[in-house]
Amino acid sequence: MTLEKNLSLLLIDDEEVIHDSIGDFLREQGYQVTSAYSGEEGLEILKEQSVDIVITDIRMPGIDGLDVLKEIHRTSQDVEVIIMTGHGDLSSAITAIRNGAFDFFTKPVKLDELLIALQRTQKYQRLKRENEFFKQKLSQLDSFIKVDSQTKFIGKSKEIYQVLDIIKRVSPTKSTVVIYGETGTGKELAAQLIHQNSPRADQVFLAVNCSSMPENLIESELFGHERGAFTDAKRTRLGYFELAHKGTLFLDEIGDLPLSAQAKLLRTLEKKVIRRVGGEREIPVDVRIVAATNKDLEVEVAEGRFRQDLFFRLNIITIHLPPLRKRGDDILLLADYFLHKLAKDTQRKVTGISPEAKKLLRKYSFPGNIRELRNLIERAILLCQGDELTPEDFPSLADSGASPLMASKGGLPSLDLNLLEKMALEEALSIAKGNQSKAAELLGIGRDALRYRIKKHSLIVQ
Repeated sequence: MTLEKNLSLLLIDDEEVIHDSIGDFLREQGYQVTSAYSGEEGLEILKEQSVDIVITDIRMPGIDGLDVLKEIHRTSQDVEVIIMTGHGDLSSAITAIRNGAFDFFTKPVKLDELLIALQRTQKYQRLKRENEFFKQKLSQLDSFIKVDSQTKFIGKSKEIYQVLDIIKRVSPTKSTVVIYGETGTGKELAAQLIHQNSPRADQVFLAVNCSSMPENLIESELFGHERGAFTDAKRTRLGYFELAHKGTLFLDEIGDLPLSAQAKLLRTLEKKVIRRVGGEREIPVDVRIVAATNKDLEVEVAEGRFRQDLFFRLNIITIHLPPLRKRGDDILLLADYFLHKLAKDTQRKVTGISPEAKKLLRKYSFPGNIRELRNLIERAILLCQGDELTPEDFPSLADSGASPLMASKGGLPSLDLNLLEKMALEEALSIAKGNQSKAAELLGIGRDALRYRIKKHSLIVQ
């Protein structure tokens, strides 16, 4: 492991010779080093600029190194401290370690050992940041199906084999990938498979839903902020790009990202640097981007809701996940998978699905895709009185006659207008034998409106 360039170090010592030796050496290695000649000056610098690691002497007039250490841990948990002390002052160094210093050296400091200590400190910081982030997000993980390195797409349909073939070919590359698909088709699972089969597999995979971030906090969420950058910014906070450094960042629902954030994202992708909100220095980031959307980004570009330059930068490799209704018997394979998994999780002795219930599932359109299938199976297991799921255990399907036009919402059947529109388009194009002018006339809409809807629903016109 090597130190990252632009790592910001603060060297605090009242001796000029230390700044001439250690400070100049670290600058020659390509790192940013700020010098302070007293504890007071060092703390003032920490108030004004971002620092990654502090190297400080213990014995100094006025505010000494131990006081600096205590103040840093009070105000900035993300800054680590390395202590320097003279021979014969080992007790002070031990006190510093007990108070949270990461490492200590006796003078004269051996420069090669200092570099190794900085490497250890940097690695510790990254692990600590990732741990803190996942603690914050732990409550959100319960809503997702947990995926381990052995998990694969379940299915034998031609459509899924085509998807897996693309994933196999693009995973080893560094290229940006955009995954298109309706909500619930497994876009995050596809992104995880790309990551798990890439050279970054042992690094962090970080999933971010762009539509769930408050618009006024998106820049802070993605790029982080410095302490004091805005009201309530009491501590420096790392953004998703820094937390995903060396790994993969999955930007879900990227089509919902506001235009202002799109411009900053484009700059980060092109320059491979970020600047925290309220910060002055640029921080290099090495992140592979996998994005996903349930929208047609070309349509979004045409309508002015998505930047064309960002679209071209992202849309290098595309993967189109098929909706569940187009995957044939994959519906039953997935139903069996969820049945055995959820029966075990809920401790219910349900072991199969009756032929009649399977027919019901195959006829249903699943507008909510795999997520809806999982919820239906879980509900059926809880309702089931025997050891086999029957049509009676799927009341929402039975009540709707398994109509492809019905979606279950809160237990009540409701019309899926999006699916209705798609079916009307397909019928009109079929009657018109692919003639778009005639199809538009049949539907009572203009030809441009027809083209927009064809693109919106990803229809193939013969």
